[in-house]
Amino acid sequence: MPVYLVGAGPGDPELLTVKGQRLLAAADAVLYDALVDPRLLELAPAAAERCYVGKRAGHHALAQAEIARWMIARARRGLAVVRLKGGDPGVFGRGGEEMAALRRAGIACELVPGVTAATAAAAAAGVPLTHRGVAPGARLLFGAGVLAAPPAPTTETLVIYMGLAQLKGIAAALLVQGWARATPVCAVERASLPDERVIAAPLSRLAAAVRRAELRSPAVLIVGAVAKPPRAAAVRPPRAAPELPGLILMAHGSPLPDWQRGVHELARQLAQPGQFCSAAFLPPVAPGLGEVVEAAAAAGVRRLAVVPYFLAPGLHVRRDLPALVEAERRRFPKLELALASCLEGHPALRTAVLSRAAEAMK
Repeated sequence: MPVYLVGAGPGDPELLTVKGQRLLAAADAVLYDALVDPRLLELAPAAAERCYVGKRAGHHALAQAEIARWMIARARRGLAVVRLKGGDPGVFGRGGEEMAALRRAGIACELVPGVTAATAAAAAAGVPLTHRGVAPGARLLFGAGVLAAPPAPTTETLVIYMGLAQLKGIAAALLVQGWARATPVCAVERASLPDERVIAAPLSRLAAAVRRAELRSPAVLIVGAVAKPPRAAAVRPPRAAPELPGLILMAHGSPLPDWQRGVHELARQLAQPGQFCSAAFLPPVAPGLGEVVEAAAAAGVRRLAVVPYFLAPGLHVRRDLPALVEAERRRFPKLELALASCLEGHPALRTAVLSRAAEAMK
């Protein structure tokens, strides 16, 4: 049975292909990336193994060689393996490396294409990548590659992946190479998602515009005349991101300082830009749930989720925490306060255990 390298698309789960959906529904194991929407994992059978192998800047769940070993080991056990990758596996997705590793191991594989970030970003910006009489083609480039060897001016559209962190240098390199200062550019953040944003600016002022807007990765740059098509409306201004619900990570009241620091650090890492996110503890450790809910209400938070940082549904989860949450609902009736389930049974726990075991055996 082959391993399927499936493109999950740029973020919107509705952009997954019908074939990708069918393969997920029959999978025994799904190895998925950081930018894959969690709702896609629900398409796999309940008993399927779900392995997080994502890579973000400076944070890699597994090395690339280890990802290949995980796929190979499961395929040799006769499992139906889906490697679910953001965008298209063949476009800056290391799909070629993974196909080569599988073939060296004598394992058949199939690449299932997905919507890549270039087309999603163009759709978000309302521009075409090619246009008759304006842009006869498009080139997909990697940010570091543009910085090292900037292309000469061309009528083709440049689509630059993973270039946001080096944007100032990329813009300067293109200008030195001879690109016009007025060259239109669109920077698209989180294309296809509800909070996508589009920034349009001339090449010479792009870095400043992106800095003012505080754009964050993942983002794609579209460089060329199509970024401001003739007789078309200007690119829409950035949309305000939808309000994120607040998050309280509710933990045991252990007196150990290392435990408390770890919970606070996890809460810090979970917070999205502009989101209220805090740790709270059961008595006798402070801050308690009441203090944190009061702080959230004072900050104008209208929706708040309490997630128990417990593995098993013991008395704290079944009795103590529901009583505390209900008391806060009475104190703050205008605040939507939801209590999540404990972590026991969550598929990511299996992934975490397997990852720790693999690290121990190195």
